[in-house]
Order: sequence, then C-alpha cells, then structure tokens
Amino acid sequence: MRTKFVLAILVLIISNFVMDNTGLAQVESANIILEDKIDEFWTTGKLKIGYADIASKHWLPELYERNDFKLLWQNPKNVADLLEDIGSIAGDGLNPEDYHLSQLLVLKLLLDGDESPDPTLLADYDILLTDSLVRLCYHIQFGKVDPESLDPAWNMTRRVRNANPVAAIEKRLRTGTLAKGLKNIRPAIGYYGLLKGVLQKYRAIQDTGGWETISGDRTLKPGMTDRLVSQLHQRLTMTGEFQGTVRDTDLYDEDLEKAVKRFQYRHRLVADGVVGKKTWAALNIPVKKIIDQIRVNLERARWVFHKLPKSYIAVDIAGFRAYNFDGVTPTWSSKVQVGKPFRKTPVFKSKIKYIVFNPTWTVPPTILEKDILPKIKKNPEYLSNMKISVIDRKGLIVDPYSVDWSQYSKTIPYTLRQEPGPHNALGRIKFIFPNKYFIYLHDTPSRSLYGRKDRAFSSGCIRVEKNIELAQILLNDPVKWNRDSIQQLIDSNITQRINLPKPKPVMLLYVTIWFDENDNFILKKDVYNRDREVLDGLNEEFRIWQTRAIN
Repeated sequence: MRTKFVLAILVLIISNFVMDNTGLAQVESANIILEDKIDEFWTTGKLKIGYADIASKHWLPELYERNDFKLLWQNPKNVADLLEDIGSIAGDGLNPEDYHLSQLLVLKLLLDGDESPDPTLLADYDILLTDSLVRLCYHIQFGKVDPESLDPAWNMTRRVRNANPVAAIEKRLRTGTLAKGLKNIRPAIGYYGLLKGVLQKYRAIQDTGGWETISGDRTLKPGMTDRLVSQLHQRLTMTGEFQGTVRDTDLYDEDLEKAVKRFQYRHRLVADGVVGKKTWAALNIPVKKIIDQIRVNLERARWVFHKLPKSYIAVDIAGFRAYNFDGVTPTWSSKVQVGKPFRKTPVFKSKIKYIVFNPTWTVPPTILEKDILPKIKKNPEYLSNMKISVIDRKGLIVDPYSVDWSQYSKTIPYTLRQEPGPHNALGRIKFIFPNKYFIYLHDTPSRSLYGRKDRAFSSGCIRVEKNIELAQILLNDPVKWNRDSIQQLIDSNITQRINLPKPKPVMLLYVTIWFDENDNFILKKDVYNRDREVLDGLNEEFRIWQTRAIN
C-alpha cells in the first residue's frame, strides 16, 4: 500500500513538474550550508540527511568541489529524470528505498510549495539527490550484492566504465542528459531486457493474486477425464502456456497437452505431456518465488554482462550447456557435464590458450584423496585396469604392487598419471585456460551421461559433448583443422599440444534463468543452492560493500 502511495506521489510530481522559482537569497544560503556539510563529510567520513546515511565518500564531495560547492540540481529536468528512474527501479529487481525515494518525495513536495524555502532543506535535498544518483549508478553497473563476498573464486570484478566518472556525471547534469546516461549504463545484452520483461509479467500475475495451489495427488495423461483438468487449464492460461480457448471440460485434450509440454520445457522437465509429481511441484511453485528468482538473475546480469568480449565461450553451469558467442548471438552450443554439488564448478573467467589432443591425466590432490586412494585400497588391480602409471619423484615408473597403499590416506610420494586413450578421464581432448582451480574443458568417456536432463557429475571440470566442434571453432582453420584432420590426430593416440592462434575468453557463469534461441523463458534448478544468498543480499537494507567502498 505504501509503495502504491509513493508511486502515486511520484507520478504527480513528474507530470506536473514546473520550473523552480526559488529565491536567489535562499539558494546562496543553501550553498553555504551545503559547503559546510560537505566539509563535515570530508572531515568525519560520515553525513546523515534525515534518516539517510550518505554513502558516496569520494564521488559526491568531488562533484560538489567541481561545482564550486553550489547546488547541483537546479535543472528540474534532471530531478524529474532521476526520480522517474528511481520510481521504476523495481523493474530492475531493486528497491527504490535504497535510493532515498520516500525522503526525496517528501522534501520535493515541501520545497515545491514554498516560495521562500528553508535553505537547509534545499541543501539536504540536493545532497540526497546526488547520493541517490551515485548509489543508483553503482548498483546498475556493479550490482547491490558483492559477489566477492559470496564466492572466493570470483575474478570478474570490473572497474568503473568511465575513466573519470565524476566528470561524466557532472556533464550529464550540466547538459540535461541524465536519462540517457542512466539508460546507457545498464547491461546492453538482450538477456537483461528479457528478464525485465518476465519480471513485469509475473508481478502483474502477483498483483491479481497469483495462482492457487493444485492438489495434484495423481498422474494425468492425455486423453484422460479428470476434475483437475479445469484447474490445469486455468493455471497454464495464467502464465501463457495454454494458448487456446478455455473450455468447460474435464477432458485432457490435445490443446492442453501442448500447453503442458510448453510448461515442462520451460521448467527443464521431460516434455512428455504427462503431469506427474515433478510437473505438479513445478505448477505449484509460488509466483513470489519465481519473481525472486528473476530478481536474483537480474543482479547476476549486473555483475557480469557489461562490456563483454566480442567473441567468447560461456559455460552455463546451472543449465549444463556451453556456448560460443560472436557478438550478442550464440553461434554454437553443446551439452556439458559440470561439478557435483559437493565439488562445485567455480565461477570465474580466463582465456583458453591451447588444446591438448590425447592428453594424459595427472590425478589432482582432491580426487586422489577422495576417490582414487579408496579405490586402490579396495581393488589392487584398479591402477592397471585404468592404465594409471605410478611415477616417483625422480620421474621413474614404479610397480604399483610394490607400494603399500594402506599407509596413505591423503598424500602420497608419487604422481599418478593416466595414459592417453579412450579410457582416459579427460577423453581425447582438453582445453586449457590457466587458473588455480585445475579446471578445464575436456572430453569424457562417460558419454551416456549427456542423455540426462541434470548433468552435475564431474569433480569440477566441464565435460563437453561436442568437443571436436569446439576444437574447430577455437583453432579457426577449416583447411588444417577440420573434423577429419582432428579425428586422424585423435586416432594416432599421440599426445600433442596445439596453441590457439589467439587466446579465447571463457566465462564460467552461474545463472538460474535463461532464454532459448526463440526468447522462451527457461527456469532452471538452483543446483548449487546459490540463489538464496543473492536474494538475501538484495532484500537487505542498503550497505556499503565490504571489499570495495561505493565511490
């Protein structure tokens, strides 16, 4: 109710904006008060306007210094543009109150109706508008939640887009082009706009009361007659999967079957038209939970989708797919297998530098401790069966039967190396991008697992189904490196490293909403349970990041 009231005031202010006729004397007095407050801020590092703590400890004072410590917001158009953006910021999944909306509206109403306004209120209003703008710019470009605090592997932190952000803000205010500037700093990728669109759609559904829970205690199949059919019609009509005419019937007909399949596809379920436990559970997800999931992924987009490389590989961890992007459009995709929930694939970026065909596999420490040593102790034939060599510190091969494996529980004085071949854990190709996590893209002998919907099976690395196609894309020489020539190299069983003609950026991303090539909305399982922390951060009151102060 409060939000609707605030927005109503906002609409009234913007639609009836008039030029400020504030007296010159009041402005001059306000300038003096403003300079005193900025001096206090510089000295103490703290400034409170009403019940709002001013966050911008660097940009805000510098903006006023550039303006000779005079009021910045004398152009009513700039004020209107800022208030309009804040008033609609919920459409970006953010909270208008993080940008002082209610306090700004109250001050605006007080000042607009007073021919001789209080200079202190003028100064407070101006400072609050400036802090609001800085907060807004920072959140749109970097997100409200600090990703580094949630993920120690995070290495996608960016610098402020403009080399001199204070000058850029000052220019926008001076030229009256603030609205354009706020639009330009949002993620330019279509994914962000699509997310905003579905957020608007599901909030409209929420405003009408959402959907009722359906007590689906039995399986429905096409051709059946059941009283649950009418509820299913209503539920799928509300979210747009059912596109026919709703009829007063209990028959599960062909039109409803198509709608159920669309819904199942959207929720990454087996699209067979059979409404069983998993489909009923997805149908009964509350609309608020879907809205929360959209907001979380808008935040992730603000973290990552600014100034992307022209060409890059993206791994959609929660969607179990990899993509090659040339510009904003994916030109290739493949199923992938990612880390198990207890051996999560980390989120980070790097550059693919070379490819190894017929690789050996050196067993990493974690897999040695957790997987390989227990198997060796259980089965003395394991190493020879898997063609794993035992190598001592002098580089000499050791007979595995000469080692008393029972004395080791974590580390061993040997290197375990699996030889090349179809049995190798990395398959026939691995793609190397330097990182401290021993993570890479590779082939796998466990190819049957690509047939599963959810493919979190690895120990952290990314297994790529169409790995030969990926090699062709990266080597980018169809004459020398085509499918036939790559297959010949693989068949030779000779280990060979091939450097890429140009390193290719790769981004390992975690998002739980995606859009297919037809812009269909896909909801994914939060396989690593990462959404909750992001949502909690979005719902918290505004606070300055611990790792980086808001400028």
